[in-house]
Amino acid sequence: MQLKRTKQYCFYGLLCAYLWLYPQQAAYAFAMPPLQQSQDKRPITLNKPAVTIRQALADVAAQAKLGIAYNTDLLPDKTISLNVVNMPVDQVLERILRGTGLTAGITEDGTLTVKKTAAPGVLEGIVYDAKTKEPLIGAIVIINGKGFPTNEKGRYRAEVPAGPYEVEIRYIGFVTKKLKAVVKESATVQLNITLQSSATALREVKVEARRRVGNEIALLNERKNAAVVSDGISAQNIERTASITTTQALQRVTGVTITDDKYVAVRGLGDRSVVAELNGARLSSANPDRSAVPLDLVPAALLDNVTVYKTISPDRPADASAGLVELKTKSIPDSLIVEFTAQGGFNSNVGLGGKYNSFYNSDLGFLGQKVQTHNLSQDFKNLEKQYPGGLVQIQDMFIQSRNSPAAAAEAMRVSRIMQSFDPVLTTSHRKADPNQLYTVSLGNTYRLKHDRAIGIVASANYYQRTEDIYDAERNQYSLFQGVVTGNKSIFSPLHIPNFITPAYPRLGKYLSYRENVGKKTLNYGGLVGVTYRFNARNEIQAQFMGTRGAEAEGSSLTGSWQNTGLSFPVYNEINQLRQSYRTFDTYNLQGEHQLFNTGWSPKLSYNLSSSRSSQNDPDFRSSDVALYRTTRFQDPNGVGIGTDTYAFVTGLVHGVGGDNTNVIIADPNGRQYRKLEENNYYGKADLVQPFRIGKLEQLFKIGVNYLRRERDFTENILGLPGTSLGGGNIQVMNQVNGDLDKIVSPSYIGLQSASGYDEEGKPRVGGFLYQIRKAPNNYTGTYETKAFYAMMDAHIMPSLRLIGGVRFESTEIHAHVDTANVFIPSNLNAVTGYAQKISNSTNRPNTSYVEDYKPYYSVNLVYTYHSDMNFRMAYSTSLARPELRELTNIYEFDPFQFAVIGGNPDLKNQLTRNLDFRWEWFTGPGEVLAASVFGKIIEHPLQRVFIYHSQGNESTSPEFPLIIFQNDPNKGHVYGVELEARRDLGKLWRPLHHLFIGANLLLDVSTIDKNPERLDAARINDRSAPATSPVFEQAPYSINTYLDYDNSATGTNITASFNMVGARLIQVQLDGTPDLYDRPTPVLDLVFSQKLSRRFVVKGFAKNVLNPAFRQVYTNPGNNGKYHGETYIYRQYYKGSEFSLGLTYKLF
Repeated sequence: MQLKRTKQYCFYGLLCAYLWLYPQQAAYAFAMPPLQQSQDKRPITLNKPAVTIRQALADVAAQAKLGIAYNTDLLPDKTISLNVVNMPVDQVLERILRGTGLTAGITEDGTLTVKKTAAPGVLEGIVYDAKTKEPLIGAIVIINGKGFPTNEKGRYRAEVPAGPYEVEIRYIGFVTKKLKAVVKESATVQLNITLQSSATALREVKVEARRRVGNEIALLNERKNAAVVSDGISAQNIERTASITTTQALQRVTGVTITDDKYVAVRGLGDRSVVAELNGARLSSANPDRSAVPLDLVPAALLDNVTVYKTISPDRPADASAGLVELKTKSIPDSLIVEFTAQGGFNSNVGLGGKYNSFYNSDLGFLGQKVQTHNLSQDFKNLEKQYPGGLVQIQDMFIQSRNSPAAAAEAMRVSRIMQSFDPVLTTSHRKADPNQLYTVSLGNTYRLKHDRAIGIVASANYYQRTEDIYDAERNQYSLFQGVVTGNKSIFSPLHIPNFITPAYPRLGKYLSYRENVGKKTLNYGGLVGVTYRFNARNEIQAQFMGTRGAEAEGSSLTGSWQNTGLSFPVYNEINQLRQSYRTFDTYNLQGEHQLFNTGWSPKLSYNLSSSRSSQNDPDFRSSDVALYRTTRFQDPNGVGIGTDTYAFVTGLVHGVGGDNTNVIIADPNGRQYRKLEENNYYGKADLVQPFRIGKLEQLFKIGVNYLRRERDFTENILGLPGTSLGGGNIQVMNQVNGDLDKIVSPSYIGLQSASGYDEEGKPRVGGFLYQIRKAPNNYTGTYETKAFYAMMDAHIMPSLRLIGGVRFESTEIHAHVDTANVFIPSNLNAVTGYAQKISNSTNRPNTSYVEDYKPYYSVNLVYTYHSDMNFRMAYSTSLARPELRELTNIYEFDPFQFAVIGGNPDLKNQLTRNLDFRWEWFTGPGEVLAASVFGKIIEHPLQRVFIYHSQGNESTSPEFPLIIFQNDPNKGHVYGVELEARRDLGKLWRPLHHLFIGANLLLDVSTIDKNPERLDAARINDRSAPATSPVFEQAPYSINTYLDYDNSATGTNITASFNMVGARLIQVQLDGTPDLYDRPTPVLDLVFSQKLSRRFVVKGFAKNVLNPAFRQVYTNPGNNGKYHGETYIYRQYYKGSEFSLGLTYKLF
């Protein structure tokens, strides 16, 4: 029975595959009369090593029992080899006559015929909108059952056999049209077609997978007709810029800047004010520390286009203060598409077969699956329940284990668990794999009876790349000299040297490093979408998209303290070993329905989605070690004068909760295990009522919107031997002579070696044990918003359109910190030697934030001067909400930022008032000239604040800042201008007709008054420090230019693109030194593709060709990166250039 079912499943699976890949052939086959179908497909078996064509045809006719009716003089006198087994008749005939210019057929009465192949003709033309006279992009022209879609210029071209045809033209929102045409041999027939807009069809189809906006002409056409100010990038330009991730693509959009290669800022406001949607459904964040969605997780190859809406209407989220980034996945093609791409390359810093900085056991696996092997084992997690008394109870069990075989076995079991962690804390180099990129895309639309259709699209993408930063420079400047490590053995009091005075502001180099960072990244994702069209009035779509991403990064800093005042040098070594695994899955159902078959019928649209995202950071190891090098005159045997002193560096954070006596210990040494999981539930429904006032069409829309996010964050922090949080022997680093890997080896972890026991019953001695209790930073939270809205899209005059209304939104956020059975060291004061109260736990475990419904208004006015020119004005009010992590009252040390990240339960919503003006002229297909002016006034701005209460020359430990968000009492202001031009140079001078140029420029001014604490810190030594500051991470300008060469005759496309972003504030300093800014860096990319044949295209790119230095400096704004005439480099490195070459194969 099971075997029978398996055969049935295989049969149906093969049948479905056949119907999908060959719909026209299948439909034709099923439509044939029984006799013709059976004779045409009857299996033939022949083995003729040498046979004439005439005899081969006769043998086939005899075996298939066919009559013969053809002129034998047509057949060439040619001998062929024929060996077929159970091959259908039609395929055998095609093989026999291949290359002869003849075709065979079987009549309905079973007669075999042979005739000359007619030379094909061409039917071509342009499909227009009858009202606007604009070309319709993506219209489908059906000839003899096969679809021919129109391109970005509305043009179609069909090469078909000579003869009469009925031509059917379809386009969503337009009346289907049928025409007669006669095609002659070797002739071209021009047939231009106009379509009338349908009063009963879906005029604005919201089902995203059906909207074909994959090229610049279509995208600009949609932008021209949009109700709001928007910009974007299409799949065509995504491919031409060789963008691998979504953020790389967005970097080319006017007014958009990217931070950390992951996060998006729009028009002066950072990622917290940017909302990301996928096909109209809101995306959830998988980052424990930021509210924004890291869009690098979404492969650009899965997208049809990305649109950035810069003004909002009531039917869009009110918290999109900066803008809304809408990702639209690949649309369903109108005909069969199957495409494969494979590329390989390398980074110039690594080279082919080169090495990069990494660490032992850092292999990700091809799919990132090996990251999960570094998770805390279930056996380790169970120890917390098995030993509620903690490590003290385990140590007691070790002591007693020599007296009981059962206890001895248990001791060995626990010891093996403790020793199962990777025994490495330092980086090492390993061989790099080539950079790789693979994509596959396929899809089709099947037209059924009664105007029904079903469409399917599937796409998958995989890439991996390796980067390496070698011998970079990193410095820490300060007003102070001396050295503090948190250990009394390596200490020299801090003091301000005489040469630093308010009359002569300058900085001294406190720490200086050489930096080596290597990173391997892989990302892969898939998309499956199905659209079903019931008729011209009803359509639904179901879609799934899933992505996975993994990273392994090894970072090492080696350097020394400068001007310590000690007799011998003090060296510093920092190592960080990190792996991460991220997931994102989203399920989406959309529908669009016109309720009645009339022009005034209401239209219902809806969007339901559920998504799940996660980020897992297992065994993030960090260490910070100081070495006081006093050994000298050392001989080859290691004998010398003096003894080197090693110590773990441990810092403090003062002023937690506004209490200067409250201190948090910040230990950068340990193993962190962090995991965030978030579920997102989203629903939206709109009801649109069209009506007319006179001859002008109007729309009234009402709708509801619901969003719920559920988050669960867990963390375990395992201290290292001899550290403040790990405990144990604080001299362990001296015992191993600074060998970091040795202190986490079995020699020091778990039970000590049996050689240390005697025969007189001396108890077993347990070595260092990792902490089994969870950290005090675990929390759960919910985030819920509800909204309802009403709006009008009114045509006041034929050329004047007003879109406006009101949206009411509510907010409800709750968070709970798990304080049960967490690990809080009881002897922090003894370890640090600090007399004040030291605590690492929250005093407010429960946080609630509730905002009742409040109105948010928006008005967009569009004046169409003529069909290709718009003037736009817009005003709106919007908000930015505190995020779950920002509200949750926990304190967590981040080794990457060397800061403690805290929460602030007292945050409230930020209110933004937006005003925009834009002029845009669409001078031709794919062309535009545009200029925009915008302004934003921000009340209660949510600012990332660095709180730093220095103890000055009384410090005994490094003092790290506390980073929290606060509502600044001062208003923030952002003003700016955007300019954009895209132009076909062939229209200016005919010899340049293959060249297309584009450029966009953002110029803005963002200011906020420094709060008193920040201003006082800035003027500790520099009385002229400015009282205002730019908005965090906001660039004063951004420029993108590209030059595109496209020769369709030779199949050649070459694109050169250039990008540069102005200086951005990246870190606020509160220790008397100026803030940190990154410097403008020019980036030049070259991308090419060359069509080799109808199916093969070779592609390649060279990115970051100039390979300039990326630099971060201490400075004040407007000083060209200098501080009182001097350049103080915080960090400088070279990313390297990336090269890639690959091949695309288009099966259909």
